[in-house]
Amino acid sequence: MDSARAFRLRKTLDSVSYGRDPLTPNKAALFIEAICAEQDRPACLNKLIASKAGLDSVQAAFRFNVTPAFFNTSCAQLLGYLQAPELKEIGGGAFLMEVIAKIINPPIFWDAFRQAFASGLLEISAQIGFAWLLHNLVSLSDAHQSVTYRDQAMSVLHTLRNSSDIAIRTYGQKIKHVLETRSVGTVIAGEPGPGGRHDNDFEDFRQISILPTADEITSAERPFYRRSATVDCDAESSRFATHIDNQFRLLREDMLHEMREELQIASGKKKKGHHRGMILDGLELKDLHCGPNRKRVKWGLTFQCRNDLPHSQWRKEKDRKKYLSDNRNFLRHQSMGCLFVDEEIVAFTTLNRDEELLAKKPPTIVLQIEGEAAVNRALLRLKSGRNIKLVQIDTAIFSFEPILKGLQQLISQELSSELLLRKEKLVKSAPLPPALETLVYTLRNHPTVDIKDLLETTKSIKLDESQASSLLSGITQSVSLIQGPPGICLLYPTSNADIIDQKISGTGKSFIGSLIGKALYGFTKQTILVVCYTNHALDDILTSFLDIGIPETSIVRLGGKSTPRTEPLTMHHQNSNFKRERGGWALMDNANATAEIYCQDFEKRFKRYKSTNISLKDIMEYLEFEQKRFHDAFQVPRADDGSTYVGKGGKAIDDLHLLRQWDNGRGAGIFENYSTVRSAADIWSMPFNVRKEHLASWSNAIYKEQIDGIYTVAAAYNKVQDKLAGYRSEKDTQVLRSKRIIGCTTTAAAKYSDNIRAASPDILLVEEAGEILESHILTALAPQTSQLILIGDHKQLRPKVNKYELTVEKEEGFDLNVSLFERLILKGYPHAKLTEQHRMRPEISSLVRELTYHELVDAPKTKNRPDLRGAQDNIIFINHDHPEDSDPRLTDRRDGESTSSKQNTFEVEMVIKILKYLAQQGYGTRDIVILTPYLGQLQHLRQALKKVNNDPVLSDLDSFDLVKAGLVSAATAEFGKQQVRLATIGLSICLAFLDLPTKIRADNYQGEESDIVIISLTRSNENNDIGFMFSPERLNVLLTRSRDALIMIGNVRTFEKSRKGGSLWTRLFQLLKNGKHIYEGMPVRCEQHSNRTATLTRPEDFELHCPDGGCMEPWQVEFTL
Repeated sequence: MDSARAFRLRKTLDSVSYGRDPLTPNKAALFIEAICAEQDRPACLNKLIASKAGLDSVQAAFRFNVTPAFFNTSCAQLLGYLQAPELKEIGGGAFLMEVIAKIINPPIFWDAFRQAFASGLLEISAQIGFAWLLHNLVSLSDAHQSVTYRDQAMSVLHTLRNSSDIAIRTYGQKIKHVLETRSVGTVIAGEPGPGGRHDNDFEDFRQISILPTADEITSAERPFYRRSATVDCDAESSRFATHIDNQFRLLREDMLHEMREELQIASGKKKKGHHRGMILDGLELKDLHCGPNRKRVKWGLTFQCRNDLPHSQWRKEKDRKKYLSDNRNFLRHQSMGCLFVDEEIVAFTTLNRDEELLAKKPPTIVLQIEGEAAVNRALLRLKSGRNIKLVQIDTAIFSFEPILKGLQQLISQELSSELLLRKEKLVKSAPLPPALETLVYTLRNHPTVDIKDLLETTKSIKLDESQASSLLSGITQSVSLIQGPPGICLLYPTSNADIIDQKISGTGKSFIGSLIGKALYGFTKQTILVVCYTNHALDDILTSFLDIGIPETSIVRLGGKSTPRTEPLTMHHQNSNFKRERGGWALMDNANATAEIYCQDFEKRFKRYKSTNISLKDIMEYLEFEQKRFHDAFQVPRADDGSTYVGKGGKAIDDLHLLRQWDNGRGAGIFENYSTVRSAADIWSMPFNVRKEHLASWSNAIYKEQIDGIYTVAAAYNKVQDKLAGYRSEKDTQVLRSKRIIGCTTTAAAKYSDNIRAASPDILLVEEAGEILESHILTALAPQTSQLILIGDHKQLRPKVNKYELTVEKEEGFDLNVSLFERLILKGYPHAKLTEQHRMRPEISSLVRELTYHELVDAPKTKNRPDLRGAQDNIIFINHDHPEDSDPRLTDRRDGESTSSKQNTFEVEMVIKILKYLAQQGYGTRDIVILTPYLGQLQHLRQALKKVNNDPVLSDLDSFDLVKAGLVSAATAEFGKQQVRLATIGLSICLAFLDLPTKIRADNYQGEESDIVIISLTRSNENNDIGFMFSPERLNVLLTRSRDALIMIGNVRTFEKSRKGGSLWTRLFQLLKNGKHIYEGMPVRCEQHSNRTATLTRPEDFELHCPDGGCMEPWQVEFTL
């Protein structure tokens, strides 16, 4: 293009965009040409948005001419210009979507463009533009907004997919995938399908509000969700949609189950458990709350408390504000509550913690409500109700809501066929960059060679064959599964000697993860999203990335918690050169202006709603249009001569006389013989209570008319606030885009999904994959993610689920707690295994090798370790027949239908004595951990240890359950001392005992280890009932935590004879018998007199036979602890 024409086009673009020269039909083509002549497309888009008339002129240009001639020239030219990939990156795609919205709204252009395509009037370039535009429209994140376009796409899909042009066919395939993903899941014929059970039950799960409605939470009908086998049998075209639908329904039901339990406890219907939240009674609805001008927030309702809040009665206002600022968990922001009106549930709310309002006397709280049914019901009942009450609910909604919303917003997934439709035995390969070919060749042909130089690390890296195979699968497969049994090397070692000398143990899950990350970081340009279930695991792998040589400047960590080593990686510490363009400011200004319009409209409507009282005149007018028969019955007859009827005292009778008589429970009086009254005898004979019900119904209907439209304005206002939040987070998005590795927990991945999606991660690497619900991984997968690496162990504990009915253990077929990792392996998906363990001494590892990990190999340095001091054996099972008892205050959520948690006093007493005895042998804090499967036993241990010396300090998970049961105060749960722990398999407590902080824990101890492990199995009963201990995964966790010594206490007969799980435990006991490891007490030995031994069968035997940790004979040397 010559410079003169380029100059004139630039002049045209500027004059039109800035409103100096209004666009006319004859200049439309030149205006579009001027746009397309701009080389810097992001800058051009910014100009169109930031300028006074830029977007409006684009809209006008597409309206002036809707002929095929325009479609095939200027229209095709501009749509082609907008397809540039870099335009999707600016403003997180918001800039591009603003332009698209202007083009297609109102649909003058779009309807004509669609018709031209259907009639075959478009040339190839215009067809490509049509396909691209349609793909953007069906992919709109708002499912309600995109439904029209999805319906339209169905009619042209065949034409798109059968086009002679590859670009059109590609868009057709993408559209097909979106339509399949967003279709309604399949229902088995003859079974009740979704929809119609209550006001929040819909066929399309995307219409379901995350928080339940009052009707839903009180509904007695079983919710709709499918068994996993039903999903597996679904047609290929709809299987992914059905799978996503079912994952949403199952996960949400798990959330609702916990909410129902909370409400039952709070209302007193369920005696077990302790309600932690507040109950605020006597609230008064005051006003609408949208925040101050220019600092708007999502709307809420303000309620004034009748009484002061706990802990604040004695504080002055400034002290109250400080207390609220210092105690963020007091009426925690975004915590959930249940709103009652006259003892009836009306809505579930979230708290907007406005400290200024809370500090007032009396305090004012702000409650936010979402969902049309919930908002309308709340406004309706609040209008007529007398007593308003808020019950705080302790359910961790924050861990469910982002995942559920992520499932609802899921548009497409590149790996869906591998995850659900894989048939062939071959694994799909990931694209292999040339730079990785040498490493791949070496791993395949020389797996044990030092790859230090290939990976450009500072330390030597020599892998065994299983590690090399795992690394190979991680960098070459589109979906790779790496199983790492317990005892795998966790850190980046200098040499094999370092693995043992530094007490680094394991088979190498995090180590392999760091090697995969290093290879992909060093030899590709791809962005890696690293996801873990816990912050602890996330910090571990990010630390291993740093250790292996990935620069700190290339990594960012999302989320608030971190270690000192990973703190510099958090968003708070990231430098950014982000500068908002004029277009970005224009979008924010427009959104703020729109929010103000909605806010003012909302305030007017709410004021009218608040001040309105229904009069008899309002009711009479309503009846005239809606209930004509009642209206006629209450119509006061007119005198034939035009005179006026009078009542008692000569007062004239008005038009509302009959309705007033009926309202007061009286008859028609002087009008009882009139035809209109006689023909409505059934109405006039209604009992007083029935009349009142009708009047209330009519009043509600009038209120519904008055509040009709309030939700529409409220939803539109909140939608603008969401858009503004997206604009404000553009700086974070820019930071993410600048990094090669993004690390977060699964909850954070869903919470920051928009920012992560804008960063376009190519690879998802998941640690702890066996412990993560599949829905968490599906929402972490960005649409463009082309490689998934899952590292975990499906033979240990499964993901935690609240509702037992949904678990695989219940055998109902819903299988919510089957991870994606386990599901794929059980379906036969090829997976790599790490086999060399560095944790357990061979005597211990032989147990799990026989029971679970048949290919497990012991590393050389696990051998020849010292024996357990003061004991006759390194593996000890203490058999007893002392019966268990129950703690009715507690239930173990993972123990099926059990109504109480179990405890065993004998085992508690033996544990304390063994713990003291080991301390006398010189073992300290870092050496011992105590595991128990049951929360009741954990609490019993805690109380016993408290009597002996100090109160244990609970970790988050176990302390939550004990606080929830009302057995521990929240303050006690947060008290910190020396690190010693108490837990159920996976939940920990810290405890100080004999000046020796000792660990006690179980379920939540998965993934950790100790030199010595003491296990209290708890169960001992004549029914041979072992509850959830039938699970091989739980036994596996118990057996694989110890490095040097394992002490178990339990009733052999109870476990061997158990109807469910007995065969598993029998195999273990046979192994223990063969090794002569089963004893009738604690087999002790004097370290000074090795020939002096004893088996201590009772707790008091320790004081009788070895009060000081040795035998009764005098020692030859002075013994000091």
